[in-house]
Amino acid sequence: MPNDVKVFLSIIGGTLLLVFGAAFLLGRGSSNTPADNTAADANILVRADSWKVGTASAKVTVVEFSDFQCPSCKAAEPQIESLRTKYADNLMFVYRHFPLPNHEFAFGAAEAAEAAGLQGKFWEMHNKLFELSPILGKDALVQAAKDLGLDTDKFTKDLDSDPVRQKVLNDQTDGNNLKVNATPTFFVNGKQLVGVTDLETEINGQLAR
Repeated sequence: MPNDVKVFLSIIGGTLLLVFGAAFLLGRGSSNTPADNTAADANILVRADSWKVGTASAKVTVVEFSDFQCPSCKAAEPQIESLRTKYADNLMFVYRHFPLPNHEFAFGAAEAAEAAGLQGKFWEMHNKLFELSPILGKDALVQAAKDLGLDTDKFTKDLDSDPVRQKVLNDQTDGNNLKVNATPTFFVNGKQLVGVTDLETEINGQLAR
């Protein structure tokens, strides 16, 4: 066999070996990916320090990733409050921060909710912020703290503290890892929904199981 033919066949054989070897490795990696991702999602969906309403034994857990400056989040609040009341015995509701980068005051508002939480009034501040939105500059946040009867000196100090900032950043990171890219995004027993439209239908579906 001529040398040039041998060289050509050698190149073809080596190429095929690389292709099949890569395919094998990629196939093996992808077969493990869903299980790893599922486990990670369950672990980061609700943290020990996440803000919760309801009991851990509830049949349905709803996790919301939200932004206090988001118009759709504000518009969804009355329906969410109604669902929390309607399904109180069967629902645990979890709030996670996901301030969007194009909302100038969203991150600071999330920090304000956390700072209020250090004085036992996270949910009161949560409601107040949606009431005020989109007027969420620092003066508005401090006034909201006064209106809620908080120690404003402590509130202002906590508002600018590293632990409060880190709590919001941690929520953002979890949201990114869960593929959240819009607000409000809900997870109903782990199933992702964008927007509030189908939320009650999904809750009822989970309760019927």
